[in-house]
Amino acid sequence: MHEPMAILEWLGTGKGMVLLDHAALDDEEMNRQLDRILGSQDKGLLFIAVAGGGAGVAQALKAADDRARKREHVGLYHIDDAGRVRRVAGRRLAELDKVGSLPPVATPLSPARLEEMVEQGRKERTQAMEFVRGATRRFPHLTVALIAVCVLFFAMTTGAEPRSRHIYELLANRPDAVRNGEVWRLLTYALLHDPRNATHLIVNMLSLYSVGSFLEPLLGRLRLGLTYLASTLAGGVASTLLTQSPSVGASGAVWGLMGATLGLLHGRRRVFPSLIARSLRRRLVTILAINVLISFLPHIDRYCHFGGGLIGYLLGLVFSNGKPGMVPEPSRDAPLPAGSTRELK
Repeated sequence: MHEPMAILEWLGTGKGMVLLDHAALDDEEMNRQLDRILGSQDKGLLFIAVAGGGAGVAQALKAADDRARKREHVGLYHIDDAGRVRRVAGRRLAELDKVGSLPPVATPLSPARLEEMVEQGRKERTQAMEFVRGATRRFPHLTVALIAVCVLFFAMTTGAEPRSRHIYELLANRPDAVRNGEVWRLLTYALLHDPRNATHLIVNMLSLYSVGSFLEPLLGRLRLGLTYLASTLAGGVASTLLTQSPSVGASGAVWGLMGATLGLLHGRRRVFPSLIARSLRRRLVTILAINVLISFLPHIDRYCHFGGGLIGYLLGLVFSNGKPGMVPEPSRDAPLPAGSTRELK
């Protein structure tokens, strides 16, 4: 709150809004404020809403929009004295559009309640920033090591040499061979990727880095390694039991790490600050939905994905619901999981 304005920010989205109180400004000062705010626009999306006033306010907003340097990143709204919300120019803000479609029945906030909301917002923002700083200070050594091993095995199995083909055939997950006692394949298949398809390796490694570098500072190397191995094994077992085709790739393990993240969100003990948890929950659900759809594409081992994801989710619940200290708390965020994962047969 900075009289005569309030500044709102959607953390992590590059979106902000300035609410101006027309009653505290004359027309000349309002125009100066609009130009100053619009002139400070650098990046992201900026919305301005002027509360109060009549038709002259809408005209002033349109004129300010014409003078703005980055009109494509700006949206201007007017809230009249009756509480009706109307977009005047520029981009739309879904939250204000939703309010504008409803009858103006809201009652004013008391000063005490307003101060409470502002203080809560500051507290949540501070917690989120501390979470980010804590995690990004710790290099994800295990995640990078796993990626390096997968890249090494990809290089070893690429090419027409008999040795390359022998390594690939020896380590791939082949259900018939596993049933004949070659149980190491339930783990070693995750070291391999289709040597004819570098995209398979690249997508999996980008996904592994995204999720792994997020979880490693939070769980620690031991718990991350346990989750990775358990998810790999569960994915291999599910694939062996439910398919007859060979498979390779780290996707089952990556699904396990995504499942562990979801399990940490659903546990009884709070692991993430509220701002991080809300954003992470929405984005993770979207990522998982996309990956579920990908899993039903041809030549994708969906059973490996789902088996790894289920075990990862259960381990995340165990880590979160366990005694204090099972999940270290030196940090409060890292890059969100991104990208899709694939398991080629």
